[in-house]
Amino acid sequence: QTSRCGRTLEVHRAAIAVRYYAINAPGAELAVRLVYENGAMHRCRATVGRVRRSSTLRVAAVNFRVSEDRGDNLRRAAELIGRAAGEGAQFVALPECFTGKYGVARFKTHAEPVSTEPNAESGSVVLAAAALGYGVTTTGGVVEAVGDTLYNTIPAYGPHGTLIANYRKVHLSRVMGVTSEDDVFAAGEERMVYPAGEDFVVGAACCFDLRFPAWLGRYFRPRPVDVVVAPSAFLESTGRDHWDLLLRRTALDGQCYVVAPNVAYDEGDDAPLHGRSAIVDPWGNILAQTSPGADDLAIAEVSRAQIDDVRRKLPLAAWAE
Repeated sequence: QTSRCGRTLEVHRAAIAVRYYAINAPGAELAVRLVYENGAMHRCRATVGRVRRSSTLRVAAVNFRVSEDRGDNLRRAAELIGRAAGEGAQFVALPECFTGKYGVARFKTHAEPVSTEPNAESGSVVLAAAALGYGVTTTGGVVEAVGDTLYNTIPAYGPHGTLIANYRKVHLSRVMGVTSEDDVFAAGEERMVYPAGEDFVVGAACCFDLRFPAWLGRYFRPRPVDVVVAPSAFLESTGRDHWDLLLRRTALDGQCYVVAPNVAYDEGDDAPLHGRSAIVDPWGNILAQTSPGADDLAIAEVSRAQIDDVRRKLPLAAWAE
């Protein structure tokens, strides 16, 4: 019966249990519990009945002022995850390319393997160590090196410090006269879905992906995710008019929460970024938003009750397209 499940998650390394939900009649859901050890399925068990879900997930979007000093960036990133966890966050998201200054000419200098091996100069290891240390789920953007190929990558780590998803940006940014990421990066090909908290499901996106609603719509049918997380390095020149609008549209389309960490505004940058990291609810309301130019946190509660209420009032998932 596991083939009836509404989505597939990859879970890596040791002893992580993940629960999935099938699409059944109201009040009867198929709960499938998968337990992996060292990358292999250890046990799979299915039960039919009403599934008890946790009601809230506290999330944080980090507004991050990236400096020229990689070590300083990594240190402050770890501190901000700790600060968010101290304020009760269970899911903490850093921006795209948080390890160094954004720019086509700079990306190669930020390259790293996505890893959990000890390495003080690795953004992915900072995410993994903070996830393990604070018992939270973390994500954020790094420049991933796979041989000679670079990807604009958003790894995610579960509370055990293990890699649970590795999303490679599909829609590489192209803003004429400002940035052309495909001059450096290879495009990813797959969407990525993973768990957060006990029962919430997150869909991964990154910055320019927000401009492609048909692609994002794959996260919303047939079984919509609860949260879209979109680590970004969104430009100030376009963000003034587009940032809030794109976040709210994505939330409305998916009837889900959007967690959108962004790189902070720095007037000294050749192409300043917008900052104003935000969290948006399924009704399109901005629940929390940071200042533009400083390290800051937007924190809010993801509510199962609100997700269910919005989807009950406007049953968009019932419409076949």
